[in-house]
Amino acid sequence: MKGVKLLYYNQLLSVFASTFGTFLLSWILYEETGSKLAMGTLWLVSISGQMIVQFIAGPCIDHFKRTSVMRGSEALRAFVYLLLLLFITAGFNEAALLYAAAFFTSITAYDPAAAALVPKLVHKEELVKVNAGISGGVQLMRFLTLPAAGFLVSILNNKSSLILVVCAFSLSFITIGFLIEKPAEFENKAPWIKKFKEGMLIYRKHKMLLFLGGLVSITSFGVFAAQTMYIPFVAEVLGGSSIEYGLFAASFPLGYIAGSFAASRVKVRESSIYQVMMLALFIGGSTYLALGAAKTLAMAIIIEIAAGAAMPFWNVYSTTLYQKLVPQSILGQVFSVRFLLTKAAAPLGIVYGTACASQFGIEALFLSIGAIICTVSGGGLLFMVFRSRSAFFLHKRL
Repeated sequence: MKGVKLLYYNQLLSVFASTFGTFLLSWILYEETGSKLAMGTLWLVSISGQMIVQFIAGPCIDHFKRTSVMRGSEALRAFVYLLLLLFITAGFNEAALLYAAAFFTSITAYDPAAAALVPKLVHKEELVKVNAGISGGVQLMRFLTLPAAGFLVSILNNKSSLILVVCAFSLSFITIGFLIEKPAEFENKAPWIKKFKEGMLIYRKHKMLLFLGGLVSITSFGVFAAQTMYIPFVAEVLGGSSIEYGLFAASFPLGYIAGSFAASRVKVRESSIYQVMMLALFIGGSTYLALGAAKTLAMAIIIEIAAGAAMPFWNVYSTTLYQKLVPQSILGQVFSVRFLLTKAAAPLGIVYGTACASQFGIEALFLSIGAIICTVSGGGLLFMVFRSRSAFFLHKRL
């Protein structure tokens, strides 16, 4: 379990660096422009970079050691933030630099590589517990980082904050070198297109994975539409500062920590796991409806905590299903395909969120998102319940 602990602590460090970095880029841009369109563009640029790298590099992840992919990702992000620091020091503060930084720091395969590394370190029976522990720890770090970032941004200048981000990514790069990953015989050098097709074939073999991927793709449309407007929501609707935004942004991770603790201990029957996952998404959609009516920071924080508490029952079980059903030889690229399915509708969501908030207001945006997610996840829940009952009656007849 020593390797798992080291991976756990490294992910915490990486999350601190990436969360602080993203917070910093977003806040600097909003301070410079005060524009909802600029915030939407920043998210769109970031998501585009993530999708490109997962499509191109995803099938190649299993060609290399997972730790090598993780180190490469951290090195790239440290280098990009260092370049941004140098440009700002030289007096260049154009928004284009922030867009470029958001794009290049999103070109990372750290997360799918780390997820694919976990089954090499633990037994299958321990996957749910380990995934829940890592997921909860990651959200705990986000919970701690976001208000800390808001506080640090308010007392430090941009240069000092960027130096802190560069140092964190550099330290993460160094600590990954202490992770001992046993070489696997199955890692091969098959052509890119063959590896990508192998990843896609898993979804044909396990139709439920494709169904879940499509469902969360639609849900992510709403999630990214909302997240794009979180800073304007806190600043304009709630009248908050960077510190208040940090507290609001930390609310979801706080709830997620409690939800992860529950997910690792609640015993869910295998026949009911899909219904539980659908219910988690439905609860998440309901919180957007509530957020659309929130008028105070305290109420918004409570709503986000509730949303965070529900999500581990989707994320933890989903990740565990993949790790159990997918062969280790192609797990890296399958995680990348899952990422693509999850983010496929994100650009449309960002465009919708920016346009809707600008035209009708942020509250109307949240209400529409809640309606979309509740409709989709509620339909999925009914389908799962009907499917489960049909299978039960068929079994009784036989």
